[in-house]
Amino acid sequence: MKLFTKYNRINLAAMAIVFLISGTIYYILISSVLIHELDEALGEYEKRVEKYVSQKDSLPVFKNFEEVEVAYQPVKKKRSKGISSIERYDPEEKKVGTYRQLVFYQTLKDKIYEIKVAKPVEGTTLLTNVIAYSTLAMILLIILVSILLNRFILKRLWQPFYTTMNELSGFKVAGETTPLLPDTAIEEFTLMNRSLLEVTNSARADYKTLKEFTENAAHEMQTPLAIIRSKLDLIIQEEGLSKDQGLAMKSAYAGIRRLSKLNQSLLLLAKIENKQFQETELIHMKALLEEKVEQFAELWAGYSFTVHTTLQPASFTANPELIDILLSNLFSNASRHNVEKGKIYLVLDQLGMSISNTSKSGELDKTKLFNRFYKADHSSPHNGLGLAIVQQIADLSTLSLKYEYKGDFHIFKISW
Repeated sequence: MKLFTKYNRINLAAMAIVFLISGTIYYILISSVLIHELDEALGEYEKRVEKYVSQKDSLPVFKNFEEVEVAYQPVKKKRSKGISSIERYDPEEKKVGTYRQLVFYQTLKDKIYEIKVAKPVEGTTLLTNVIAYSTLAMILLIILVSILLNRFILKRLWQPFYTTMNELSGFKVAGETTPLLPDTAIEEFTLMNRSLLEVTNSARADYKTLKEFTENAAHEMQTPLAIIRSKLDLIIQEEGLSKDQGLAMKSAYAGIRRLSKLNQSLLLLAKIENKQFQETELIHMKALLEEKVEQFAELWAGYSFTVHTTLQPASFTANPELIDILLSNLFSNASRHNVEKGKIYLVLDQLGMSISNTSKSGELDKTKLFNRFYKADHSSPHNGLGLAIVQQIADLSTLSLKYEYKGDFHIFKISW
């Protein structure tokens, strides 16, 4: 949900509550004022009767003008004077209506008369409803105009923010271009853009430093590692080594081999990130996979793996060296994480390929699987960079890489 949509919903709900409460209070006040005016009008009739009696010494005769009904009735004694609402039948309208009725008493020639003056409330109610509905219409119009203005104004106000987000979405720490953040008169957005530029520049500088360190360290390690390996080769070939010395030398040699592989993997990752594999060509996957299966056939036979292949012609454009590395890593992964006499399934169609193998353990952690140095089995002698390299190659080659675990099988799918 967008911010201004959320704001409009909250604003609309708040306005609706405020207008509902204020509208109810307004309706009650208008109704009360009009009823008060009606009561005052009834009071005027009382004054007119008193004045007429004092001047004429008789009760006035009214002809129910102005929708007012006046009735006289002699009584023995006075009761309490007052105004109240009553329900009575209107023969002309043929319906029951609400009236405001004033009851007062007048003494004339030693007789007490109860005088009732009644006026219908319908006109007052109609006026109240007209005012209420007019007010409601104005409120709805105000809400509608407010929503439209808020939508237009907020969209204009937040435009620098969306421009900034659009620029940042294309930012890559390994890239060369600096985000072009817009100039804005809004202080908060200016502060945000300034902070984002500082963060992106700092991240790029840190990344560059780390990348240069990795490259330099990997390059500098190559020569010493080669020298150590050749010296160990010479020592191992010498006669006269004791059994313990031989074992120690083999252990050291194995450690150097692992370190060399780690160094080569880090160098490869650095080259991929530096986009040093620019040459591309049409890759014929069926032929490449058949060749790769032949390369691993001896290894798989040694583990008594059963290999099933379903290959259809398919091709896409990419760097051939990187695709070869990608397939080698996937094939090696399917071999290392398999069980003895396990199975490997290789499927290729026009949309992609998949390689699956029987599982030595349960499902792998999808959130960490393609991270560098991730190893499901911490006792494994491998460096944990194989799938990280596969992911980097897939990203660079615009391939989709996914992992699934189904029916005790690890499944890696690549789509193009």
